[in-house]
Amino acid sequence: MTRSAREVVELYNLVVWNQRDFALAEELLGDTIIRHEVGEAAHTLTRAQAVRRIVDMWEITETIRFDLNLVVAGDDGEHVAIVYESPMELKDGTQTTIGSMEVFRVVDGRIVEVWNCGYKQGVWA
Repeated sequence: MTRSAREVVELYNLVVWNQRDFALAEELLGDTIIRHEVGEAAHTLTRAQAVRRIVDMWEITETIRFDLNLVVAGDDGEHVAIVYESPMELKDGTQTTIGSMEVFRVVDGRIVEVWNCGYKQGVWA
């Protein structure tokens, strides 16, 4: 049975990122993932590049955690929006928190597209 779009996005953030489950990332990411960012052209990552992006972030951080403050699944069964805060500690001991919003498109149980508005340091007020 295919996971719902919401389940995929929650697993991606709460298990792949928070628990370093890179094998699960392979399962949840599409063959290609289109990433949209404000003010930039969309760019496409292969699954391997998308997994490497997660691994690379873990290589520079001692800890990182995604806290999902809001998760909204669209009626179309493909789109899920999240509002998150991500406290982290870098390898040099620097501690920071970033916050942002992202919208994911999930097809056949795999993330194939992500819109990111960028992120800022700090917590949601």
